[in-house]
Amino acid sequence: MAEIIRLSQLDSDYFSGMDMVAVIGFFDGLHKGHQKIIRLCVERAREIGGKSLVFTFDQPPVNVLKGTITKKLITSFEEKLNLICHLGVDYIVTQSFNLEFSMLEPEYFCRHILMDKFHIKEIFVGEGFKFGKEGRGDGNYLRSFFKRYSIRVNIIPLYKADGTVISSTNVRNFFKKGEIEKVNMLLGRKPCISGVVAKGKGRGKRLGFPTANIDVSDKFVTPRDGVYIGRVRVGQDPDLLPCLINVGDNPTFGDKKKWLEVFIVDFNKNIYGVKIKVCFLKKVRDEIRFANSGELVRQIKKDLKEAKRFFG
Repeated sequence: MAEIIRLSQLDSDYFSGMDMVAVIGFFDGLHKGHQKIIRLCVERAREIGGKSLVFTFDQPPVNVLKGTITKKLITSFEEKLNLICHLGVDYIVTQSFNLEFSMLEPEYFCRHILMDKFHIKEIFVGEGFKFGKEGRGDGNYLRSFFKRYSIRVNIIPLYKADGTVISSTNVRNFFKKGEIEKVNMLLGRKPCISGVVAKGKGRGKRLGFPTANIDVSDKFVTPRDGVYIGRVRVGQDPDLLPCLINVGDNPTFGDKKKWLEVFIVDFNKNIYGVKIKVCFLKKVRDEIRFANSGELVRQIKKDLKEAKRFFG
């Protein structure tokens, strides 16, 4: 398991003599391209008898620079660190991305962080990687700066899957379109959203389909409004339970707030206040405005039949 350390906790001796091989990036979603570049870093560290290090941040730099949520997250910071840990990395160094950090000159970043704190022997970055004040640093800047120190810089090109560039932008686009299979192709896993079950209006229970409701934060990417087949993990229970998921604002009832409503098949426990993880497997249909609750119930029964056929 990787050791996770904040940059502010490091002194100049922490990684001294370890022959560090580092990879830098925000890695939102930790898609297949991110996984590949991190694995290359891990493999290279083992080849030279050194240690591998991932340096990452808690939020998209563009959100800090523009002062608004311009880019929604695919995964939470906690989830991202957990996924990175499973790739065999020795250390993860984290930094809260703020305006002060964004103003560091590229030379300062290279000299005082990558060299003085990380003691890097080699570094990996993705094609298009930018860093430092006004994004003036990039892979070529790193190569030019570190050439005099014989530190190798590996610039890894973008990967493709079935002709599609594997990028966080494309993951977001497919997710927002509800194209779950394509999201799965780029991530290498099912897309999931986690949250704490909140009290709704009790409407689902009155209709005979009680749901666990998550208040969908504006910070995270959500699928296109509609109904999905999925699985859900409740609390620390390792089991993934079959479920129907509705994403939207209930147009039939004129609601304004977007919720993620999860109907767990053959489940009747009270889980208010419990954290659940909802994984999307297949889209069933778009969200529909029904004339009355009776029509809604008939459609939910059809959706449930399709879910049961899916799970066999």
